Amino acid sequence: MSRRIGFYLEKLEWLGPILVRGLGLLSSAEALEQSFSFSQVMVLQTLHRAGPMKMTELARFLGLSKPNATGLVDRLVRRSLVRRKRSDEDRRVIFVALTPGGRRAAERLAVTSREGLTALMKRIPAKDLDAFIATLEQLALGLAESAGPVPRSPVPRR
Repeated sequence: MSRRIGFYLEKLEWLGPILVRGLGLLSSAEALEQSFSFSQVMVLQTLHRAGPMKMTELARFLGLSKPNATGLVDRLVRRSLVRRKRSDEDRRVIFVALTPGGRRAAERLAVTSREGLTALMKRIPAKDLDAFIATLEQLALGLAESAGPVPRSPVPRR
């Protein structure tokens, strides 16, 4: 490994936890107001962006065990934010989807998160934004490969 790669790896190792924590805090005011855990926010945001998902896909995408994902979904079902539906083709398959209340909660979380991201993106020169987003996308997709299929981005490519 070259010295240059080592330098970048050290930077990434340092930045990783800061980014994860910071991104989690973007919607934390709304999440705290609604008494959502970080994991519940992730479920709501994932279903909001991807639409209904198989329970196994949701667990894999979020990097959770099936029992942990089931517990998270159970708590959101009790709050009438998500619903489960068995597949018509295979009764063993369970889909999870947002309810109208879950959609409203996810939209409020998205607004809070978007406001925070907008403020952060204003710190990046406009000429660098396309390259920045492309690099983040490559990094995210590379990291997600081991987690299985990634929900398709709702945002079209430029």
